[in-house]
This record gives sequence, C-alpha cells and structure tokens, in this order.
Amino acid sequence: MTSETVLESRTHDDYHVGWVCALPTEQTAAIAMLDQRHAGLPKPPNDNNTYTLGSVGKHNVVIACLPKGKIGTVSAATVATAMLSTFPNIKFCLMVGIGGGIPPKVRLGDVVVSTPVGAFPGVVQYDLGKAHQGGTFERTGALNSPPNALLAALTMVESEHDLTGSRIPEYLRELGQRWPRLAPKYLKSDSLKDQLFKVDCTHTSKSVADRTVIRIDDGESDAEDDCRFCDRNQTVKRRPREMRVHYGLIASGNEVAEDSIFRDKLNNDLGGQVLCVEMEAAGLAHNFPCITIRGICDYADSHKNKSWQAHAAAVAAAFAKELLGQVQASDVEREATAKKILSQIHETVLETDSNIREVKRKMDRKEDVEILEWLTPVNYGPRQSDNFSQRQQGTGEWLLTSKEFRDWIDTGKTLFCPGVPGSGKTILTSIVINELTTRFGDDETIGIVYIYGNYRQSDEQKLDHLLKSLLKQLVQGQSSMPASLKTLYDKHNVGKTRASVEEVSATIHSIAGLYSRIFIVFDALDELKETDGCRNRFLDEIFQFQAHCSAKFFMTSRFIPEITVVFKGATTIEIRADDEDVRCFLDSKISQSGHLLQTHRDVVKTEIAKAADGMFLLANLHFQSVSTKRTPKKMKDALSNLSSGPKAYDIAYKKAMERINGQDQDSKELATHVLSWITCARRVLKTSELQHALAIEENDTELDEEKIPQLDDMVSFTTQHRNTSTGLATSGS
Repeated sequence: MTSETVLESRTHDDYHVGWVCALPTEQTAAIAMLDQRHAGLPKPPNDNNTYTLGSVGKHNVVIACLPKGKIGTVSAATVATAMLSTFPNIKFCLMVGIGGGIPPKVRLGDVVVSTPVGAFPGVVQYDLGKAHQGGTFERTGALNSPPNALLAALTMVESEHDLTGSRIPEYLRELGQRWPRLAPKYLKSDSLKDQLFKVDCTHTSKSVADRTVIRIDDGESDAEDDCRFCDRNQTVKRRPREMRVHYGLIASGNEVAEDSIFRDKLNNDLGGQVLCVEMEAAGLAHNFPCITIRGICDYADSHKNKSWQAHAAAVAAAFAKELLGQVQASDVEREATAKKILSQIHETVLETDSNIREVKRKMDRKEDVEILEWLTPVNYGPRQSDNFSQRQQGTGEWLLTSKEFRDWIDTGKTLFCPGVPGSGKTILTSIVINELTTRFGDDETIGIVYIYGNYRQSDEQKLDHLLKSLLKQLVQGQSSMPASLKTLYDKHNVGKTRASVEEVSATIHSIAGLYSRIFIVFDALDELKETDGCRNRFLDEIFQFQAHCSAKFFMTSRFIPEITVVFKGATTIEIRADDEDVRCFLDSKISQSGHLLQTHRDVVKTEIAKAADGMFLLANLHFQSVSTKRTPKKMKDALSNLSSGPKAYDIAYKKAMERINGQDQDSKELATHVLSWITCARRVLKTSELQHALAIEENDTELDEEKIPQLDDMVSFTTQHRNTSTGLATSGS
C-alpha cells in the first residue's frame, strides 16, 4: 500500500509549507509521511532543486533535499532560496532530519524540536570547524525565533501528548503498512542498541583493533561503522525507557561534530541548555521562518555510526506530521509569505561566506590578534547579537523611516534619542546597528563602531577603555593592520606598559583618515559614570573627532538634564515604543499563551498597549500580570486595573513581587535570592556563577554541592521574571 497520488491541477501558489531535508534517508521518511502525493509542477531553469509535492492533512507541502554530498548551513539556505522563488506562497519551513543528541537527557531515537529558551530563540549558530577530540568552540550568534503559528501548534502538541500520548508510534505503524520495503530499516528493531560511552572513551576502529585481536569477519557489516571494538566496560549504565520528545536549543554549525569533549563544552558554554547538535538549521533560521525537528541518531562523539539514522529520520518525520496536524489553516493564512525576505537570505549566505573567509584570514595573522587583544579584550559583538535577537520582527521601522534618521544617514552629524526607562532604547539601538552594517558593512571606506553603556561594567567603561574599543573596531574594518597602531603597540609591548588616553586619541584621528564616513553608535549614555568626569570627557573626545573628520554620532539616554543640555541644538527624536510595535510584541506573546488570552487577543492588546503608553518594559510587566489569570472575569478585571502614568512601574513591580510572594515558601525564597543576586551583582552573572552564589549560606566556609539549586528551577524563574528583575535593578540604580 502506498500514498495516493492525486493528479488534479494545482499551481505553485497552492503550496504554503516547505519541508527541507539534508540526506536522502531523511527525504524518504518525509515522503512516506505524506497523506497524498501530487503531480509535479514545472520549475525555472535556474532552480536546481528536485521537489516532491503532496499534502499532510489540510496543508500542501513541498519537500526538497540538499544535493548529494552538499550538507551544511550554506547549502540549506541555497535550497530554501530556490524553493521560495519557485513556490512564492510558502509561509514557513520545517527542517526535518537527524542530529546528534546531548546526553544524559537525550537518547537515541528521541526527537528534539527547536524552541526558544531564555534569551535564545531555538537555534544557536557556532563557528565549528571540524570538532576533533579535544577541539574548541566559538559561538557567533543566535538566530531568529520560529514563527508564531508553529509555536502555537507546539503548545497543542504538548497538551495532546500529556492527555493521550504521542501519535509518532501510530504514524510509524502506518509507514510499515504503506511502505513495507521501508519497515526493516526505518522502524525500530532489536538490532538497534543504544550505547553511550564515557567522555574519555574514544572510538576504536578496525585498523586499531586488527593489531591487537584476531577475529573472523563475516563481511556483512562495516567495521568502521560500529563500535564492536570499543571497550563495552566504558559504557554508561542507564535504565531503558520509551522514546521522548524534547523542546529547547539546537546548536548548528557547518561541520560534523564527533567529539564528546567539544559537545560537552558547547553545552556548558550555552548554560547547559543544548539538546542537539546538527549542521543545516542555521542556514534557514537566520532569516527564514522555520522550525527544526531532529531525530537523534548518535551522541555527537567519536562513536558516530549510521545504524540509527533511518529510524531517527522516521521519528522526526512522524513528529513533523503530528505538528502539522495541529497547525490551523487560519494561522497559516495570517503569516506573511517568506518570499519578501528571499533577497535577505541570499545576501546572508554571501555575507556569511565572506565573513568566515575574512575572519579566518585575520585570525591566521597572530600578531594582529595580539595587538587587538592588547588594545582591549572588550567585544560588544555578542551583546549586539543578543539584543538584536530579542527584537520582534518588523518593529523599529518607524525610526529607520523617519526623516530625522534618513537625514542623519545622508548629511547629519548628531542624532540624539532620549527616552524614558523601558521604552525600548537598547533594542532600537541594535536595530540601528543592524541597519548600518547591512547597508554599509561591505564598504571598506565606511566605518561602523558601537558601544553599549552598562553601569554594572564600570571597569570596562572608563574613558581609556571606551576609546580603545572605538579604535579596535575601526581597525577591524581594515584589511591590514594600520602602521600607526602597530607603532603604538611596539612602543609599549617591550615594557608591558599601557597606552595613554592622549596616544589612543591621536591614533583614532590617524586611522579615521582611512574612512570617508564613520558611524558612532552609543546606547545608554546616561550609564557612564559622571563622578570621575568620564561622560563629559568622552563627549569632548567625540565632538573633537567630529570636528576633524566625517563622523556621525547616534546616542540614546534617559532624560538626564546634564545630558539633554549638551545636545540642545542637535537633531532629537524621543524614543517611545510605537503603538504598532507594542501590539506586534503582545501578539507574539499571546500566540505563545493559552486559549483564554488567544480568545480575547484584541482586547488584551488594546488595553495593555494603552496602559503601557510607549513603554515596552511596562507592556511586558502588564502582560505577565494578566497572563496569570485563569477566568475571563479575572482577566478583564486585571485589564481594567492596569497602572499607567508616572507611578505605573512602581505599581507593576509591586504586583510582580506580590505574585512572587504568593508562591510556596521554597519558591519564594529562591525567587528572592535570585532577584537579590541579579540586582546587586556588579556584572551579569553566568548561570553556573548564580548557582554557586545561591548555594552559599551565612557562616559557610566552603561550597556544599548539595545546596546548589536545580538549573531547571532557576531557568524557569529567571525566564519568567527577567524583565521584572531588570526593572528593579534599573530603578534601584
């Protein structure tokens, strides 16, 4: 029995769901899950993809596979680009296939689905190279969140799993009945053994084993493709369990990960939240609305083999079918087509490829790296990536399209953007930086430098460090190390001395002559200390810089009289959250919430947006308050009592604290301690640091590991109350 082939006429515009696979095994599993197969359609001469058309439930689906042997993020983006060109009405994509699991939570045959965790949107890209035993890792950025229609459907899938269990076993049985030739390979059998080796146990291949043992080879299996020669005493003992579906972070790179040390370091560096490692998702998630689904076929270590790949591909495809069954056709209709961002994907592929080559070329020059690190180790790039990843897609356009901003880009000198706390100044700054790098990043005659002010990092934001950061970013925009900076380095390197403010300033002026224009972006100018004159001296340096070269200065700040008077004659735009931006932000929040809020979507958006009065932080605090209500009456009462005006933050924080105090005693104590440490810490704490801090009690003389709180409890609280704690820390400063 096979899937029914329907020959009735369809057009390219009838297909709304893309399904991308990396391997033929994954494509086979995808085709097997179709309820119907459709007749093929013509494609343009420049489209090298091969498509399988069909339907899953109410959704018409386009399946495409990466070219044989061409795997990785760039290939995935290239396939998606061609797919969108040929099928312009595609709304979102499913990236479905196999991946390497991160033990101990994930096991072979499980399914991992990319979903947002904390500040991460579901897929995290890292600069991998090939991960050999003992390898290293460098994270380069987080990518876009999955589309709202899929996130909303995921909540229903989770609920159905809790109520009646997953339909994956049902779909696998159907696969065996409809496609009996696939059953021996794609369905789970007793021959599939789930072996997890200890981290320090590397794979033993046939060539090594042949030197130490004598064996009889029956010729029916590839000795390089299994662990018959590995020490079974080095396996981790675990109780058997059924297949599970996990939701969280997927790490994506360009090369195969086959190193347990790298795998565990990657997971640790990302807060212990990584569930899976794979190779293609980052190519889609950068700009393309998609979700990644991975069946686990190995543990991303040296013991990789192909035994589990077909079954892992089948369970991933079965979950994708189950997910599509919960996606409402009306939700799909509301999603924007991916066609409008087709050009962005192509530019991203080219830009990523170019950036990788450029970074590798610079890193090969050891002396250049040493000079830049000597100048300052501070790097605002990761902060920009994190801030920009938190924006709601489509927001901030009011600023970019304003006459003041366009004039500043073309002919202006200074653009001052003050705003009240919580109005979204930092996210808007990240949008401005992204706009500048997108428009001018490939032009070596235009410099782009930026700084994020943070009162907690006062050591990094003294005058000399600020100027050195500007200098470092200007130098990084050059194809070779400027002679003036090398001379300065040579002068001080012998005696291990540091360059003075005057020397750094002179070098900045020297290197500025290499650019036709320089954009300087500074967020939160008010967070610079004024007690030691740092803020005024920094502004003096910028104004002198502007007087001698074509430098454009963009900055944000609270309404501080000492700052606003300095920019009295400058072009000014007050930062207030645009009403449509707030509604878009709330729409995303509601789509990830329960049925009650979704039913009253319009009134919730309207009332919260009205009370927030241009403040994103206040809108989020109000949403947290309303989202805890479980009946329409209580929800409407909460909406009618939303605070606004000058005291709104105080009231909202008070309500947030009341919600915290209303928890059980243990949860209340944990919440209070988490807030205290987040608020009082001199800098942002790593997850492990916060865990250790919470474990220390009065009169302790050493760390008791049994007092360390569970990461899941901490993540749940800090994710839920992150904006509350940030606001309390800000108001307390």
